[in-house]
Amino acid sequence: METLKFGITRYWWIPMLTGVIALGLGIWCLCSPVTSVPVMAYIFAALICIAGIFNLAFAAFNHRIAPNWGWSLALGLLDLVAGIWMLTLPEEELALTFVIVLGIWLICVAINAICETFVLSGNSFWWTVFSVIMLVATIYFAIMFISSPVSMAIAGWLYLGVSLITFGVFRISISYRIKQLNKATDGLI
Repeated sequence: METLKFGITRYWWIPMLTGVIALGLGIWCLCSPVTSVPVMAYIFAALICIAGIFNLAFAAFNHRIAPNWGWSLALGLLDLVAGIWMLTLPEEELALTFVIVLGIWLICVAINAICETFVLSGNSFWWTVFSVIMLVATIYFAIMFISSPVSMAIAGWLYLGVSLITFGVFRISISYRIKQLNKATDGLI
């Protein structure tokens, strides 16, 4: 393994950016529940592509110094494939696909984030508890969203908005945790 001057914690802003995107999308979803499904689906597809690019960049920048860089690579590829596929769908098929892809994506990234939480838990018990609560809430609301989206109408958008907000809050909190780790190690990790 190559020794570099700076470690992976210098990229603390990447989870911050994805957290802000998820938080903004969740708030927008709660504030505009009557917004047409295709618009929300196309925005989501574009944002998931951007998140995929950031995850791929994180993996590429850290493949020499982080033994678990492959998870970011896999998540980035999953994001890109799902986003590009959704962008190519006809508008009529997009609504149902959006519900299924978004629900599965939220569950997958929340499970991955639980693993990230335990890797970064260190001496901060309360941060770990907070993060796990946010992620379990994300999984719960995502399952509620995909379980019966058509019959739930507005309640489904409520579950979607809350799950995106809880995931966004987690991503923002993990970026602060990574930034603290960067400062504590003078950027060597």
